Order: sequence, then structure tokens, then C-alpha cells
Amino acid sequence: MIYNEKVIDYFQNPRNMGEMPDADAVGEVGSPVCGDVMKIWLKINKEGVITDAKFKTFGCASAVASSSIATEMVIGKHVNEARKMSNRDVVDALGGLPEHKIHCSVLAADAIHRAIDKYLGIAVEEDKDVEYLCKCQKITRERIEEAIAHGAYTVEMVAEATGATKGECGGVRCKPLIEDILDLYRPRKKKEAN
Repeated sequence: MIYNEKVIDYFQNPRNMGEMPDADAVGEVGSPVCGDVMKIWLKINKEGVITDAKFKTFGCASAVASSSIATEMVIGKHVNEARKMSNRDVVDALGGLPEHKIHCSVLAADAIHRAIDKYLGIAVEEDKDVEYLCKCQKITRERIEEAIAHGAYTVEMVAEATGATKGECGGVRCKPLIEDILDLYRPRKKKEAN
């Protein structure tokens, strides 16, 4: 597997690693299939600005690097701005990730979002109550539809935006389901008059 120098640096020299006992928000996400688990702690001041962030990650080099750079990216940002961070932002900040490791950036962005949502009092879906369209990567239908709403119009684009199809099954189970959802959103061709 080939990683660029920046990914290797963030893996070998992770920034902000550790726990934060006095955190204002904590977000934890994971994929039991691939084994990556991320926990991110945020310290947020009364103006809503993230003043510190820490992480602990159990996973591969891409998972550690994604967690590390994601914490750097949100420090100094208002929670509303940090909440807009996407997995693409994480991938771009790292200078790219191998295609089959994009899901690590998704988990990092999700951990940040989950922590901020809890801080803001936004209901966070609990795993036991959620029906996943991509079970390997724990991707909900809502996440797929959100990716489509933001311009993903192929299975590959949805996979890059969400991390779907990157799990153990290689998308065998979820690719047809994603295609069905895409069909619902694609413009229908007008029937030609005879």
C-alpha cells in the first residue's frame, strides 16, 4: 500500500492524540467490520469556538492520520463552521488517500460531526436504532441521499463522498441499493410523442 509523505507523517507523528477528561463534546464512531474506531474530544468556549481537540483511534495508518488532521482542522473554528467539514476536506488536507481507505476520512468527519451534534443538542442516531444501507461501513440511506443532494450522481461518487461500498463485501450488497436510490433522483426522460 502506498501512502504519501503527509499521511505517513500524521501516522508516525500524530497531533492531538490523547484523551480530554474535561471535554465539552465527545464523538465516537467505528466500523466493526474493518475494525477502525475513532473517539474525538472537543473543548468549546462560550462563543462556540473549538479551542482544543484530542483523539484516540484504533485502526490503520489512514485512520490515525485522518483523526489527527481532522482535530487540527477544527481547532480555532466555530462549531457551525467545523460541522461543515467533509471527508473530502480531510482527504484533501492529507494530500490524498488510497481509494480503499477513503472510509477512514469519513469516520474522522463523522466523529467531529457527532461530537458537535451532541454539543448542540441535535439528536444523534444510536447504532442499535439505525438501519444501514451499507452495513459494512455503517452508512445510512440519509447519508447516501445527502451525498446525492450535494452532487454525487454515480455509485462511485456516492462511495467517495460517504465511504459506502468500501467494506468487507466490496459493495456487493449496497451497490444495487445505491443505484436504486440514484434512479429515484435522476431526471426522467420525457416520453417522445408518437
